Amino acid sequence: MSVAIIAEYNPFHNGHIYQLKEAKKRWPNEEIVIIMSGKYVQRGEIAVASFEERSKFAIKHGANRVIELPFNFATQAAHIFAHGAIEIINKEKIDKIFFGSESNNPKRLMLIARTIKDNEDKYNKLLKKYLKFGYSFPKAAATSLEHLIGNPIKMPNDILGLEYCKAIVNNNYDITPHTLKRTISFHSEVPNMQFASASYIRSKIFKNEDVSKYTPMKFEILPERIENYYDEFQEIVKSTSAEKLSKIKLISEGMENLFKKHIDAKSYQEFIERTNSRRYTSSRIKRVMLYVLLEIYE
Repeated sequence: MSVAIIAEYNPFHNGHIYQLKEAKKRWPNEEIVIIMSGKYVQRGEIAVASFEERSKFAIKHGANRVIELPFNFATQAAHIFAHGAIEIINKEKIDKIFFGSESNNPKRLMLIARTIKDNEDKYNKLLKKYLKFGYSFPKAAATSLEHLIGNPIKMPNDILGLEYCKAIVNNNYDITPHTLKRTISFHSEVPNMQFASASYIRSKIFKNEDVSKYTPMKFEILPERIENYYDEFQEIVKSTSAEKLSKIKLISEGMENLFKKHIDAKSYQEFIERTNSRRYTSSRIKRVMLYVLLEIYE
């Protein structure tokens, strides 16, 4: 018997220590296994610390072992990220998954996952309909779900948690979800005592400010950032034909032309602001930029 936690630990912080302590309290005699992203994380960015460094802190604070989530899952949209992680958990014969949740109601998430499976044709038709309207995939999925169950899932952790539950239900895996009420909002810019969101901590790290109140990790040198490679990204887009660019993994729907059009943007952030839209979320743009930078083709 064992429990899995899917994580990026970008960085590992006090909220993660709290979760590991709670896991130890609930399952004192069971192995705790972390399924964690490697160098690159879901939003197409570089993790602020190496896989080895983050693993060290996870094990120090209660995890028994850490398994790396492969790149092709770790850098994808929520449903693919979740599918890859749950697949590993099943192969490892882990029978429980433990994740942060705004609603803290895993039974409801499983019920919704089963409802989607039982109404797969209707759900897929709704999804295609909203994608044709120009909605981003996350918004199309949320709107389709609202039509299907009348009560949408809108909070980030519940959205990801639902994807875990869908992967469990769709594959008939013998995995039971368990949740922990979040101590702080997902992207909150306001800390709560010793707890702060990972995005808030990262913002302080990149400003070379003290983060010791929120994380046991030390950052004496500024971490490597994907933004530092914007010149290389520009060069690849400029020197690669639109036809060849279209064959980069994750590029679709004429995104290669959009990139060509805005490649004169002066910075990484300006490029994202100019290319992101209702159809293309900033997270999706960042992921595609990473795949272009690494020249990963289908």
